[in-house]
Amino acid sequence: MELRQIRSFLSIAETLHFGRTAELVHLSQPALSLQIRALEEEIGVRLFERNRRKTTLTAAGFAFREAAAAAVSQLDQAIRRATLAADGKLGLLSIGFISTAGSEMVPNVIRLFRELNPEVQFSLRNILTTDQIRMLEAGSLDIGFLRLPLGGHSQLEVVTVHREPFVLVVPSHHKLAKRKRVRLREVAGQEFVMYERALAPGFHDLVLGMLRNAGIVPNVSQTAGEMPTLISLVDAGMGLSILPASAVKHSVASVVGCEIADATPMSEIGMAVSKHNRTAVLDNFRSFALNKLVRAKGSLCVNRAPHRAP
Repeated sequence: MELRQIRSFLSIAETLHFGRTAELVHLSQPALSLQIRALEEEIGVRLFERNRRKTTLTAAGFAFREAAAAAVSQLDQAIRRATLAADGKLGLLSIGFISTAGSEMVPNVIRLFRELNPEVQFSLRNILTTDQIRMLEAGSLDIGFLRLPLGGHSQLEVVTVHREPFVLVVPSHHKLAKRKRVRLREVAGQEFVMYERALAPGFHDLVLGMLRNAGIVPNVSQTAGEMPTLISLVDAGMGLSILPASAVKHSVASVVGCEIADATPMSEIGMAVSKHNRTAVLDNFRSFALNKLVRAKGSLCVNRAPHRAP
C-alpha cells in the first residue's frame, strides 16, 4: 500500500469523479484507475461502485475514508514537524541568564524569536555565571547569558552581546550621591560590598583591578552572589559597590549610580554555547540573537578568545 494510492483514494472520495481527480493529481485517468484497483486488491475489498453515470463509495469505502484521512493528516503533521526541526524551528531550548540579562535583553530576544518560530519552546532559569559554565560544559544547558570575563574555557564559544559602563553605587544619603561624576580615589578608605569571587571570578577580579588601579585596597565588609543583593547591602549602609549601570537603573532601592571619571573597562555580558553540543534549533536561535544583539547595534564584536581580567 502506497501513500500516493491513499491520497488518490481520498481525492476521489471527495469529488466522486475519476476524471476530475485525475486532473487534480496530474495523472491520466487509466493510471488513476490502476492505483485504485491496486489499493482495493491490497485491502481485499471494493472501495467504489462505478458505472457510466456516477461513482459512489461502498460501505467499506466510507469506513476506510475516515481512518485513512486521519492517518494522512497525522503523516502530514509528522512531515511538517520533521521539516521544522531540521530548519531549527521546532524544539526545546534550555537558557540560563544572569539577573541583569534577564531584566530586558533575554525576554526581548525570546519574544522576537517566538514571533517567527512559534513552535520553539524555552526553559528559562536565572543561573549564576559559574553554574552556567559548568552546565554548558556538561551539556545540561544549551545557551548561557553570563557575566564576562570568563577566563579560559576552551569548550565554549563566547560572544560579547552587551556592553555598558560601570558606576559607583552609593546610598542616596551619601555625600557623593549628588555628584554626576566621581573619581574612585575619593572613596579610598570606605567599606565595599563586592560580588562573591567564587561565583564569577573574572568579574570580581575586573572590579578589584579597577580599585587597585585607583590606588585602593578595598575593605570588603560583605560579598554576595546577586547584584540586587549587593544593591540592597549598599542601601543598608554596609558599603559602596561598583556595578553595571543597568543594575542600578532597574533597582527600586534608595541608591545612586555615580559615573566613574577614571578610565575603566566596560561591563560585558556574553552569550555562550558549547562547541560540541549543537543542534539546529540552538544554531537558529544563536544566529537570530547575534543579529538582534550584536550586528544590529554595530558596536559589539565576536570575541572567541578567553576574556582575561587586567
